[in-house]
Amino acid sequence: MKYIKSFSECDSNLNLLGGKGSNLVKLYKTKFNVPPGFILTTKAFKTFMKKSTYQKELEKYISKKIQPKEVLSISKNIQKMILDSEIPTDIEREIEYTYTKLKNNSHNSIRFAVRSSATIEDSDIASFAGQADTFLSRKTFQQILISIKKCWASLYSPHALLYLEQLKKMGKKISLDQIFMAVIVQKMIHSDISGVIFTTNVLNNNHDQMLINSVLGLGEGLANNIVIPDTIIIDKESCEIIRQIIGKKEKTVIPDLDNACTKAVPTDITSTNQLCISNNHIKKLHQIALDIEKKYKCPQDIEWAIKNDELYVLQTRPITTLK
Repeated sequence: MKYIKSFSECDSNLNLLGGKGSNLVKLYKTKFNVPPGFILTTKAFKTFMKKSTYQKELEKYISKKIQPKEVLSISKNIQKMILDSEIPTDIEREIEYTYTKLKNNSHNSIRFAVRSSATIEDSDIASFAGQADTFLSRKTFQQILISIKKCWASLYSPHALLYLEQLKKMGKKISLDQIFMAVIVQKMIHSDISGVIFTTNVLNNNHDQMLINSVLGLGEGLANNIVIPDTIIIDKESCEIIRQIIGKKEKTVIPDLDNACTKAVPTDITSTNQLCISNNHIKKLHQIALDIEKKYKCPQDIEWAIKNDELYVLQTRPITTLK
């Protein structure tokens, strides 16, 4: 295919797959348990922008130097033009074919996560974490198409533009017209427990410790600060628990299947007073984190999910905040 790559048919390639997609391919090929999916490459994004009826206006906005006071208006204009543009027919056909194939190979209740993967994202230069959008619990082909355009548009959100300006002030030479967006369409795991594990304790920069944050339900509760998670610090070598703090976990984020989104519901009171992951889960996370850090040769921030006692790796990125 011209615009789409499956996790199995390509090599890790930042410029083609974006940071998140490139890391997922590397994880998949190293036999980590990554949910199945495909990547709409940056080639599709470039073609979409080039064939847009607003091509000249988009190029003008993206190539100009943006002043802070212009960020809101420029972001609004760029995003509207992207959302109002049609996806070229050949790209749309590839998406529909691959989406249908993935859906037919799964059970009828399958839902999808549509995730942004910018070429600057999850890189050694900058994490770009939280700057571009992710859409969960998508079901129909039309919902997938709309989410893809929203992912492309999120590259030019106000906070993404301000983030890039901040990087420039830090001496990192990154211009807006040199950043492109791939999009990951992936089977969504309706997780019982989710979280992150840092292969270095980011609270104190201790490389001999790992830090785990975990919540009940989907990881969106943690990523969007909806839930106060459990925090567990373990010895990196022995996996011995050094400290554990039970978070309130007053809410649990779950899929809202009727509305193709997610919702936060009250957590059962008995679940708020204890850790949501078992010692066995901690041991599995510890080993996987060691293996991933060894593969990438630097400290990692790893997102994970557990469903029916099966552990999935959702993504990994270098930790960019260590001193």
